[in-house]
Amino acid sequence: MKKLFTVAALLTGIMAVSAAQEFKTSYFLDNHVYSYRINPAAPFESDSFSFFAVGIGNTSFSMPSNLPLSSLIFTTPEGRYTWGFGESISPETFLAGITKDSFMQPELSVNLLTIGHQEADRRFTAELNVRSNTYFFAPKDFFGAMKIGLNDGLKTKTGRYNFENMHLETNNYAEVAVGFSRRLEDNLILGGTAKLLLGLGGAFIDIHNLELGEYPGDDFGGTVYADTYFSCKTLGINPTLVGNSLAHLQNVGYSGFGISGVGLGVDLGATWTPVEGLDVGFSVVDLGFLTWFDTVHGTINYKDCVIDDAEEGLQLESVESVIKTKLINFNFHVSAKYRMPFYEGLTAGILTTFQRHFTEVRLGLDVTPLRAISLAASTAFNNYGFDFGAALNFRFPGVNLFVGADSFAAFKMNEYHIPSSKGITNVTAGLAIAF
Repeated sequence: MKKLFTVAALLTGIMAVSAAQEFKTSYFLDNHVYSYRINPAAPFESDSFSFFAVGIGNTSFSMPSNLPLSSLIFTTPEGRYTWGFGESISPETFLAGITKDSFMQPELSVNLLTIGHQEADRRFTAELNVRSNTYFFAPKDFFGAMKIGLNDGLKTKTGRYNFENMHLETNNYAEVAVGFSRRLEDNLILGGTAKLLLGLGGAFIDIHNLELGEYPGDDFGGTVYADTYFSCKTLGINPTLVGNSLAHLQNVGYSGFGISGVGLGVDLGATWTPVEGLDVGFSVVDLGFLTWFDTVHGTINYKDCVIDDAEEGLQLESVESVIKTKLINFNFHVSAKYRMPFYEGLTAGILTTFQRHFTEVRLGLDVTPLRAISLAASTAFNNYGFDFGAALNFRFPGVNLFVGADSFAAFKMNEYHIPSSKGITNVTAGLAIAF
């Protein structure tokens, strides 16, 4: 059990420091090469140009979460940092910073290759990306059980520990995307991107119910109902494994690169210009699915069963391998942007975003004093409260360089310099050769 809780704690910590979403403040930028990422029918620039990027085109890291690092990392009286699950931190102190339901939604998108060309009435793009979508949900009782379990409470067979409805899923894949958009009328642009998805590794864990602890008569037992699915040929996970602890699948190691699943996705968008200077956009991005093959399916399902120790109670029973299909995390955007009639270099707009587990309204302003320089600022209201973002875009002959953030939550620290914000941690940067 201790190993199970250690793995879960490490997953929580890893997700809390690295993840990503699409760079939304970039929607307000002028002269931004990757404008089609938010809406494949983004307005065209007046001049024709081609662009490409290798390895450093567009990389973004973010972390939607209501669980700040300051709820997991503490300081000792000597001023040293310590893990909140350790013995030096009391359960009361640790659990005081945990909300009733905690969730994290890390996403990662790394652009390996981009090729594109734009004319006054059309745009063509081709990309190779590596992406990761993860969603983690756990009730407060899950963290309480981890806290006690990590301090050998279950090893001594004392107390009772329970939680329900812990969920973790992660889809990691390569993406080959080809997009095209065209102006059909003076006031209408339509665009779309077709995507081939190649699964690199997926994992899905649902602990529906877990109760372990003391039973009458000095026995130790419990009730556990859990399902696990794993698919990753690169790690050589054997789909016939039987009797492995939920905490650690044995005989797992690097076995060479492999494709574990395939899928399809699309981006669709439209931009309508009802009056001069006003662009209204509608888009759905990352609408698609991944089908995982040769999936390891393990289950634990017993009720009121006496067991010798916690690890015996967490033995996976192998179930016949299955083909599992999962939706990827789509985004639906509705947007509007208006260029001021009194100054062409000033625009203001709004971008609304809807996901399965996230909703946001973002207002933005862009100033382009020179064609080569564009500066945008944005403020947003989402599931986590208010947020602020900024972006800077340089468009010199031959080069498009941009850097920015949708959120500065990571920079809010407590008195011990530990990030204390609930919300989205996001930093984005990229470079493209445009000519």
